[in-house]
Amino acid sequence: MLGHKTDTVLNIQATADNHAGHDSTQAERTEVNHTNVISNVVSIVKLNHDLNPQSKPKESRLSPVAKILFLDGVRGTAVIFVVTQHTGYMHDIFMGAVGVDAFFVLSSFLLTMIFMKKSIKLFAENASYRKWGYTLADYFSKRFFRVYPLFALLSIALWLMPFEYKQRYYLVKQPEDFNLFQTLTFHPEHRHYLMWTLPLEISYYFILPAFVLAVLKLGRFWWMSFVPLYVWVIHEGLYTTRDNFYRQPLSKHLPTFVAGSMAAVILLKLEAWIKATGFKFRPLHIVALRIVEAVLIAAYLSVVFRGLFFNWLGMPLPPATKYFMPFTSVKLSLLIVIEMIQPSTVSQIFEWVVLRYMGKISFSVYLLHVFVIFTPPIKQMTNYYDKTFAVFGLVILLATTSYYLVEYPSQ
Repeated sequence: MLGHKTDTVLNIQATADNHAGHDSTQAERTEVNHTNVISNVVSIVKLNHDLNPQSKPKESRLSPVAKILFLDGVRGTAVIFVVTQHTGYMHDIFMGAVGVDAFFVLSSFLLTMIFMKKSIKLFAENASYRKWGYTLADYFSKRFFRVYPLFALLSIALWLMPFEYKQRYYLVKQPEDFNLFQTLTFHPEHRHYLMWTLPLEISYYFILPAFVLAVLKLGRFWWMSFVPLYVWVIHEGLYTTRDNFYRQPLSKHLPTFVAGSMAAVILLKLEAWIKATGFKFRPLHIVALRIVEAVLIAAYLSVVFRGLFFNWLGMPLPPATKYFMPFTSVKLSLLIVIEMIQPSTVSQIFEWVVLRYMGKISFSVYLLHVFVIFTPPIKQMTNYYDKTFAVFGLVILLATTSYYLVEYPSQ
């Protein structure tokens, strides 16, 4: 049984305190926002490598800092899925929906991990209600100001545009359908096109602290609550259809967020237990993990591409009659846990610098890519290669500009 150990939590804040005093400062900033957590620690890894040129690659791969680099690559892959779907490619599968589901899982996973670490520290210090209140206020304000400024600027820009552009880029049907105040305040009837995801994420920010505190209060019996929670998440994933995204409440996507949060708790508890017991992974343990991971990957890809092992095993899925979000959250979140515990080639693939950079600017890519793909000269391109290079090249330039002018200063 995994006990509650306050002194054995995954420490993202620094792995080389003896090398450079500014490492802890960088790591403190990583707790502010999960999108920058990977990119901000790259300098720590490089510094550690410079000061320890003889260190073994395996040892660096198992450090807490190195193990999280791939998460930005996963986010980058997710936003590539979204852009690919909206560009008009691979319309027979639901790549955009899969990408958004991955965003939700990553968001809840990283924020739960960060907030749980803070909460454990406060419990260990017997912090006052005042300090708890400050921590909560700090958590909400930093998350809000990390994502809201770009959303607000986009909304204002759309409001200033002629109706023709509102209709072209954000699919506003009638001039009177766009209300700036109601868009800025997340009114359910004014979540135009890509704007439906941010209100759901911000809504979950208010649930997440309660979830973490409830888990911590359960102490060593935390796992007992996860059994019914996983049953609920899997049931909802299999039997709830998520199709009308723009009008759906948080409840439709709550199982996805909860799956990410539960995976973060499992990871931290496993890390604590491994450190407390001195457990070492032997070859047999690693082989077993890889088998489980292979099964999860096979299931994930089969669901995403609506075939593969379903077809190969003689269990083809029925043809889809409408666009909907496939159930991928449990598989993806457990894969993240396995790769965080025992990194493999899978995480190395997602550590590719291109994918990690796409993950870094993913929020800008997500909100702004429509201004490229729906521009008539781009949309009307018939050559596959011309269009692909034009779309991704221009989207990256636009998103990079947005990131450094809006996102980065507001962090």
